[in-house]
Amino acid sequence: MTPAIEPGDWLLVDPTTARWPRRGSVVVFREPDSGALAIKRVAAGPGDRVGFAGGYLVMAPDEAWLLADASEAVTAAAGHGPPIDSRRFGPVPLDQLVGRAWFRYAPLRRIGRIPRLAAAAP
Repeated sequence: MTPAIEPGDWLLVDPTTARWPRRGSVVVFREPDSGALAIKRVAAGPGDRVGFAGGYLVMAPDEAWLLADASEAVTAAAGHGPPIDSRRFGPVPLDQLVGRAWFRYAPLRRIGRIPRLAAAAP
């Protein structure tokens, strides 16, 4: 999630979220493949259309499309493979949502609200 979230950032997460936050919000969720905690940005929410495999998917009322902020070039430069996000594991159901990350409280030089970006449709 670089540059919005860096390794070592300490975040406040709102666990009372009962539905998918708006596009551009940063969320913590359990990856559908592994159950591991992950953090990504909401690129499309319930009812939105997402271009995929030469066509499109329509998100169900309880699904969202989550994408990493880092591009493939950035992750390759860091020695990692392509970002692991909805392009790999598909739509994420609401029951996998842990909460919305909204504030960074450490390190002190990066303290503040986590910006919600006007994410372009995937």
